[in-house]
Amino acid sequence: MSSPADPRAEYRRHMQHRQATVIGTILAVMVVAVAVSLLVSLGILPAYNPGFSHPKSTATYMPQPCPPNGAKTVDVTTIEKINVYNGSETVGLAATVQQELEEAGLTVTSANDWPGGIYNGEVQIMASKGGLTNAYSLAQIFPKSTVQLDKSLSDDDTTVSVVLGKEYLQNALKSDEIKLLGAGKPITAPSDCVPADKAATKKPS
Repeated sequence: MSSPADPRAEYRRHMQHRQATVIGTILAVMVVAVAVSLLVSLGILPAYNPGFSHPKSTATYMPQPCPPNGAKTVDVTTIEKINVYNGSETVGLAATVQQELEEAGLTVTSANDWPGGIYNGEVQIMASKGGLTNAYSLAQIFPKSTVQLDKSLSDDDTTVSVVLGKEYLQNALKSDEIKLLGAGKPITAPSDCVPADKAATKKPS
Protein backbone atom coordinates (compact mmCIF):
# COMPACT_ATOMS: atom_id res chain seq x y z
CA MET A 1 0.00 0.00 0.00
CA SER A 2 1.47 3.32 -1.06
CA SER A 3 1.92 6.08 1.50
CA PRO A 4 -0.01 9.35 1.00
CA ALA A 5 1.85 12.16 -0.76
CA ASP A 6 3.62 14.67 1.44
CA PRO A 7 1.54 17.91 1.26
CA ARG A 8 4.66 20.04 1.66
CA ALA A 9 6.45 18.32 -1.21
CA GLU A 10 3.33 18.69 -3.35
CA TYR A 11 3.18 22.40 -2.53
CA ARG A 12 6.87 22.86 -3.43
CA ARG A 13 6.34 21.14 -6.78
CA HIS A 14 3.33 23.37 -7.45
CA MET A 15 5.29 26.54 -6.65
CA GLN A 16 8.26 25.42 -8.75
CA HIS A 17 5.97 24.76 -11.69
CA ARG A 18 4.29 28.14 -11.24
CA GLN A 19 7.63 29.97 -11.02
CA ALA A 20 8.91 28.20 -14.11
CA THR A 21 5.77 29.21 -16.01
CA VAL A 22 6.05 32.88 -14.96
CA ILE A 23 9.77 33.08 -15.72
CA GLY A 24 9.27 31.37 -19.06
CA THR A 25 6.51 33.81 -20.00
CA ILE A 26 8.64 36.83 -19.03
CA LEU A 27 11.60 35.54 -21.02
CA ALA A 28 9.38 34.91 -24.05
CA VAL A 29 7.97 38.45 -23.89
CA MET A 30 11.47 39.91 -23.56
CA VAL A 31 12.70 37.92 -26.56
CA VAL A 32 9.76 39.15 -28.66
CA ALA A 33 10.30 42.77 -27.52
CA VAL A 34 14.01 42.64 -28.37
CA ALA A 35 13.25 41.09 -31.76
CA VAL A 36 10.65 43.75 -32.59
CA SER A 37 12.98 46.56 -31.46
CA LEU A 38 15.72 45.15 -33.65
CA LEU A 39 13.42 44.94 -36.66
CA VAL A 40 12.25 48.55 -36.13
CA SER A 41 15.81 49.83 -35.73
CA LEU A 42 16.81 48.07 -38.96
CA GLY A 43 13.85 49.62 -40.75
CA ILE A 44 12.20 46.28 -41.47
CA LEU A 45 9.17 47.19 -39.37
CA PRO A 46 7.70 50.72 -39.28
CA ALA A 47 7.75 52.54 -35.95
CA TYR A 48 4.45 52.80 -34.15
CA ASN A 49 2.51 55.94 -35.00
CA PRO A 50 -0.21 56.74 -32.45
CA GLY A 51 -1.90 59.03 -34.92
CA PHE A 52 -1.54 62.22 -32.92
CA SER A 53 -1.99 65.34 -35.01
CA HIS A 54 0.95 67.67 -35.52
CA PRO A 55 0.89 71.31 -36.64
CA LYS A 56 1.48 71.57 -40.35
CA SER A 57 4.81 73.00 -41.44
CA THR A 58 5.21 75.95 -43.78
CA ALA A 59 8.38 77.12 -45.44
CA THR A 60 7.72 77.56 -49.16
CA TYR A 61 10.45 79.70 -50.69
CA MET A 62 9.35 82.95 -52.31
CA PRO A 63 11.60 85.79 -53.52
CA GLN A 64 11.50 88.78 -51.22
CA PRO A 65 9.76 91.94 -52.44
CA CYS A 66 12.19 94.75 -53.14
CA PRO A 67 12.05 97.75 -50.82
CA PRO A 68 10.86 101.03 -52.36
CA ASN A 69 13.50 102.82 -54.42
CA GLY A 70 15.66 105.01 -52.24
CA ALA A 71 14.01 103.75 -49.06
CA LYS A 72 15.73 104.45 -45.76
CA THR A 73 15.14 102.83 -42.40
CA VAL A 74 12.67 104.36 -40.00
CA ASP A 75 12.95 104.57 -36.23
CA VAL A 76 11.46 101.21 -35.28
CA THR A 77 9.82 102.74 -32.22
CA THR A 78 7.58 104.73 -34.58
CA ILE A 79 6.04 101.62 -36.15
CA GLU A 80 2.48 101.77 -34.87
CA LYS A 81 1.48 98.12 -34.98
CA ILE A 82 3.71 95.04 -34.65
CA ASN A 83 2.39 91.50 -34.30
CA VAL A 84 4.69 88.73 -33.04
CA TYR A 85 3.86 85.12 -33.89
CA ASN A 86 5.36 81.90 -32.59
CA GLY A 87 5.81 79.53 -35.53
CA SER A 88 8.19 77.27 -33.62
CA GLU A 89 7.74 74.47 -31.10
CA THR A 90 9.18 76.58 -28.26
CA VAL A 91 6.44 77.47 -25.82
CA GLY A 92 6.21 81.16 -24.92
CA LEU A 93 8.65 82.35 -27.59
CA ALA A 94 6.40 85.10 -28.93
CA ALA A 95 5.87 86.53 -25.45
CA THR A 96 9.62 86.52 -24.79
CA VAL A 97 10.34 88.47 -27.97
CA GLN A 98 7.43 90.80 -27.27
CA GLN A 99 8.95 91.70 -23.91
CA GLU A 100 12.35 92.40 -25.48
CA LEU A 101 10.83 94.64 -28.16
CA GLU A 102 8.68 96.53 -25.68
CA GLU A 103 11.68 97.13 -23.43
CA ALA A 104 13.30 98.84 -26.42
CA GLY A 105 10.26 101.07 -26.86
CA LEU A 106 8.51 99.26 -29.72
CA THR A 107 4.74 98.84 -29.87
CA VAL A 108 3.71 95.18 -29.94
CA THR A 109 -0.04 94.80 -30.30
CA SER A 110 -0.23 91.01 -30.07
CA ALA A 111 1.87 87.91 -29.38
CA ASN A 112 0.27 84.64 -30.44
CA ASP A 113 0.89 81.29 -32.09
CA TRP A 114 1.29 81.46 -35.86
CA PRO A 115 -2.03 80.41 -37.51
CA GLY A 116 -0.05 78.73 -40.29
CA GLY A 117 1.35 76.13 -37.89
CA ILE A 118 5.08 75.44 -37.73
CA TYR A 119 7.23 77.75 -39.87
CA ASN A 120 10.39 75.88 -40.85
CA GLY A 121 12.49 78.96 -41.53
CA GLU A 122 14.18 81.35 -39.10
CA VAL A 123 12.26 84.63 -39.02
CA GLN A 124 9.76 85.92 -41.56
CA ILE A 125 8.66 89.55 -41.45
CA MET A 126 5.41 90.31 -43.25
CA ALA A 127 3.90 93.59 -44.36
CA SER A 128 1.82 95.17 -47.11
CA LYS A 129 3.41 97.06 -50.01
CA GLY A 130 2.93 100.23 -48.01
CA GLY A 131 4.61 98.67 -44.99
CA LEU A 132 7.76 97.35 -46.67
CA THR A 133 9.94 100.15 -45.34
CA ASN A 134 8.74 99.31 -41.83
CA ALA A 135 9.38 95.61 -42.46
CA TYR A 136 12.94 96.12 -43.70
CA SER A 137 13.61 98.48 -40.80
CA LEU A 138 12.37 95.88 -38.31
CA ALA A 139 14.43 93.19 -40.06
CA GLN A 140 17.56 94.83 -38.64
CA ILE A 141 16.61 93.34 -35.28
CA PHE A 142 16.46 89.75 -36.53
CA PRO A 143 19.59 88.34 -38.25
CA LYS A 144 18.86 86.23 -41.35
CA SER A 145 15.21 87.28 -41.39
CA THR A 146 13.31 87.48 -44.68
CA VAL A 147 10.62 89.94 -45.73
CA GLN A 148 7.41 88.84 -47.45
CA LEU A 149 4.21 90.53 -48.51
CA ASP A 150 1.17 90.00 -46.33
CA LYS A 151 -1.61 89.68 -48.89
CA SER A 152 -4.29 89.91 -46.20
CA LEU A 153 -3.50 93.61 -45.69
CA SER A 154 -4.50 96.58 -47.79
CA ASP A 155 -1.63 98.31 -49.59
CA ASP A 156 -1.66 101.28 -47.21
CA ASP A 157 -1.71 99.23 -44.00
CA THR A 158 1.61 99.72 -42.19
CA THR A 159 1.19 96.76 -39.80
CA VAL A 160 4.22 94.48 -39.55
CA SER A 161 4.06 90.84 -38.44
CA VAL A 162 7.08 88.90 -37.18
CA VAL A 163 6.90 85.10 -37.52
CA LEU A 164 9.47 83.28 -35.37
CA GLY A 165 10.26 79.96 -37.04
CA LYS A 166 11.44 76.55 -35.98
CA GLU A 167 15.03 77.44 -36.91
CA TYR A 168 15.05 80.73 -35.02
CA LEU A 169 18.21 80.86 -32.93
CA GLN A 170 16.87 83.45 -30.47
CA ASN A 171 19.60 85.81 -31.64
CA ALA A 172 17.57 88.99 -32.00
CA LEU A 173 19.20 92.23 -30.92
CA LYS A 174 18.79 93.02 -27.24
CA SER A 175 16.80 96.04 -26.15
CA ASP A 176 19.87 98.23 -25.61
CA GLU A 177 21.14 97.32 -29.10
CA ILE A 178 17.77 98.07 -30.68
CA LYS A 179 17.81 101.55 -29.16
CA LEU A 180 21.04 102.28 -31.06
CA LEU A 181 19.62 101.49 -34.52
CA GLY A 182 18.37 104.99 -35.19
CA ALA A 183 16.89 105.83 -38.60
CA GLY A 184 17.81 107.10 -42.04
CA LYS A 185 20.07 104.25 -43.17
CA PRO A 186 19.72 103.28 -46.86
CA ILE A 187 17.92 99.96 -47.20
CA THR A 188 19.87 97.51 -49.35
CA ALA A 189 17.63 95.40 -51.57
CA PRO A 190 18.16 91.61 -51.39
CA SER A 191 19.97 90.29 -54.46
CA ASP A 192 17.07 88.03 -55.43
CA CYS A 193 14.22 90.43 -54.67
CA VAL A 194 11.41 91.10 -57.13
CA PRO A 195 9.35 94.28 -57.56
CA ALA A 196 6.57 94.42 -54.99
CA ASP A 197 3.84 94.37 -57.66
CA LYS A 198 5.16 91.07 -59.02
CA ALA A 199 5.74 89.62 -55.57
CA ALA A 200 2.15 90.40 -54.67
CA THR A 201 0.81 88.23 -57.47
CA LYS A 202 3.30 85.37 -57.16
CA LYS A 203 1.85 82.27 -55.50
CA PRO A 204 3.77 79.61 -53.57
CA SER A 205 4.90 76.72 -55.74
